[in-house]
Amino acid sequence: MFAEPRHFRDERDLDGMRSLLRAGRRSKNGTYYVHTGDINWWLYYPSFGVNLFEHLYVWDDPSKPGRLLAWVLLGYDSYSTFDVVIQPELRGTPLALEMVNWAEQRMTGILRSLGKDTIRVMWIFEDDTVMDEILRQRGFQPYAADVHMVRSLDEPIQVSGTPDGWTVRACGGLEEVEARAAAQHGAFGSSAPMDQYVGRFRHFMQSGVYNPEWDMVTAREDGKIGAFCITWPDPLNRVGLFEPVGTHPDFQRKGLGKAVMLESLRSLRENGMRQAIVSTAEDNEPGIKLYEAAGFRIVNRLMAYKKNIAN
Repeated sequence: MFAEPRHFRDERDLDGMRSLLRAGRRSKNGTYYVHTGDINWWLYYPSFGVNLFEHLYVWDDPSKPGRLLAWVLLGYDSYSTFDVVIQPELRGTPLALEMVNWAEQRMTGILRSLGKDTIRVMWIFEDDTVMDEILRQRGFQPYAADVHMVRSLDEPIQVSGTPDGWTVRACGGLEEVEARAAAQHGAFGSSAPMDQYVGRFRHFMQSGVYNPEWDMVTAREDGKIGAFCITWPDPLNRVGLFEPVGTHPDFQRKGLGKAVMLESLRSLRENGMRQAIVSTAEDNEPGIKLYEAAGFRIVNRLMAYKKNIAN
C-alpha cells in the first residue's frame, strides 16, 4: 500500500535531501538532479513572505534509517511548481509514479484554492524520455527551457584583469550587506524596496549555508560592488555550482562579471572541484556569452512543463 510522505522536520532531513541529490548526480541515470547548492539557495533565499520549509515533504526509507526514498517541494510562489526528487534506483518504477501523482494532486488542490489555473514542473533534461513520458501522460507540455552549461576545471583558467579601481575578492559578509544587496537588487531589476531587500539578504547571510568565502565580488575603492557570484561546492561529486551570477547595470561591459567568475573557478579548483556548472534561460544571450567567455559550454537543455488545471 502506498504511504503518504511526512512533513519535513529538521536539519537531519535536510542532510538526507542533500545526500539523495549527491547520489542522484553520481548515478548519471538520465534524470537531472539539482545541485545541493540549488536547494540551499531556494530554501534560505526564498521569495518575500515565503517559507519553503513549510512545503517540504519526505519519504523515509523503511529499510535504512536516516535515508530518504524521495522528497517533494511544493512551490507556492509565482512559478507554482512542484519538485519530486527520487532515489536513482527508483527511476521509472511504479512507486516513483505514485510519488509524482501524490505531489501533483496535492499541488493542484492548493493552486485551485488560491484561484490559480496553471501547474508547472521544471528541471527536466531535454533527453529524459522517462520523465517526458510521465509528464505528457498527465497532460503536461514543455513550454520553456534553460541551457545547462558545464566547464572542466582541468582546463586552463585564463587570467582576466579588472579596470583601475576595481578588485576581485571574497565578500566581506555582514559588514557590507548593503552594498552586496544593492548590487544584486540592480542586477536582477528587483522592484522590492531596498530596505526590504537588504533585510532579506541579511537573513540569508546569517543562515548556516552562507559562506562569504564562496561569495565572490568585484569591489570598487568607494565600497560599491559591481559584479558578484556565489559558488556552491559539492565535495563528493567534485562539482561546483554558480548560483546566482550578476552585474549591476551601472557597471556592465567592464569585464567585471567575467573577472569574478574566473576567480571563482580558480577557487573551486583549488578546493578540489573538477567541474563547474551553471544554467540560465536559453534566451538570455548576454548571460550565455558571459559563461562561454569563462569557458562554459552548453551540454543540454533543462525543460519546464506546464498544465492547465482550471477544470
